[in-house]
Amino acid sequence: MSSSDTPALATERYRQGLPVIGLYIERGTGRVPGDGRYHVLHQEAVIGSFRSLRGAQRCYHEQQKLIGYVPPPCILPSVDERLRNEDLELDLMRSASYWAESHRFGGGGGKLRHR
Repeated sequence: MSSSDTPALATERYRQGLPVIGLYIERGTGRVPGDGRYHVLHQEAVIGSFRSLRGAQRCYHEQQKLIGYVPPPCILPSVDERLRNEDLELDLMRSASYWAESHRFGGGGGKLRHR
């Protein structure tokens, strides 16, 4: 079987992880075998190898629970901060739109004179 006959999925790279606890799902990276399988790693050690991503994710979540990792709470911005951000985005879009269309409204000009 030549390299052109191998399925595209076997050579795809995949990486999902939590660097805080050193837990990853990897496929096709330098840290795992190039067998086309999904490998679950904890602290650089392979703790599981799966054909499907679903199986690897199941093991990944189980390990996450065993380690006791709880993600930090999400801090939502205040209403005032969200309004400020929205106003800023609208101003930037208006400015970009103006400069994108401004060439249409320029005067005819004439010959350029360089000295």
